[in-house]
Amino acid sequence: MYWFVLLAQIALFLASAVILMVVLGLVYQSLGERKDARRFPAPGKRVDVDGQLLHYQESGKGDPVVVLESGISASSLNWERVVPLLANRTRVIRYDRGGLGWSGPAGEARIASRLVLELRGVLESANAMRPVILVGHSFGGLLCLLYACRYRDQVAGIVLVDPVPRVEWYPISGLQLHRLNHGIRLALRGALLARLGIVRLALNLMMGGARRFPKAIASASSGRASSVIERLIGEVRKMPEHLWPIIQAHWSTPRTFLSMASHFENLPDSIAEYLAETYPPHVPLTVLSAESSPIEAMDEHVADSQLSLVGTHRVVPNSGHWIQLDQPEVVAGAVLELVEFLQSLEQPASR
Repeated sequence: MYWFVLLAQIALFLASAVILMVVLGLVYQSLGERKDARRFPAPGKRVDVDGQLLHYQESGKGDPVVVLESGISASSLNWERVVPLLANRTRVIRYDRGGLGWSGPAGEARIASRLVLELRGVLESANAMRPVILVGHSFGGLLCLLYACRYRDQVAGIVLVDPVPRVEWYPISGLQLHRLNHGIRLALRGALLARLGIVRLALNLMMGGARRFPKAIASASSGRASSVIERLIGEVRKMPEHLWPIIQAHWSTPRTFLSMASHFENLPDSIAEYLAETYPPHVPLTVLSAESSPIEAMDEHVADSQLSLVGTHRVVPNSGHWIQLDQPEVVAGAVLELVEFLQSLEQPASR
């Protein structure tokens, strides 16, 4: 009887300790989010597009307007090195999709057809409902292509920055489906860890220089979270240093991970939506490939450039997938070439 009572007391103590840790984690996360909201207020405007709160920023003046579309789990901050190179020549709009950056939590599935509707709403709010140049990185390139197919009179040209290789994800193989499902599970697990304050704690420690303790926390929590957090830190460190705390704050929230999971979950269907459309050949199209792109992706990039009557494909030396961070001048140069080309078409012919 004594041992039974002792075991019951130990079990009660452990259960109480777990509950206390969960409560402390929730409080830590709530206080952290409030502090981040005060430290890093939205730098642009936030608008409601069919129930989705979206944040966008504008820089520069002139036409055609350049619109920057980020990758699958990236925010408008990923264009920080490119915007100054464009804004002294024309007007630039960059925005955050639902769940990312300063936008509100994703209210609808992150599927391409929904996302292009939200982009159209942003442009309407920004008074940019005229032919624009769309610039899309990775998954953002897919959205630019679909937008041009569905609103062909509203697109003056497109620049794709190492676009996501559709051939890799559609039709999806058993191996790729396994990889995709694994990514979804990790993202959902990340959302739970963020809700409990574990992601915030680990990122704070790692950005402060610690390594072993946050890895131990992540491994004990999810087994694979440590590798995910390490990868996030690596991407953050490609950005200008003054942005690191802001990106860290965004990635400490559950909504970012939930948005990423929804993007992954709907990726094959998003590709299928584009493949059911026909690209308008009159829209100029420039495709930039990272030097590190696999041959299958490179072949698709070449084929994409040939969809347009004014199509160009270039391989960017010394670049990985994030060309806008590795070689921002090349990305800006490609966009400005398109700006100049379109402006030349509007000039009256000399007599």
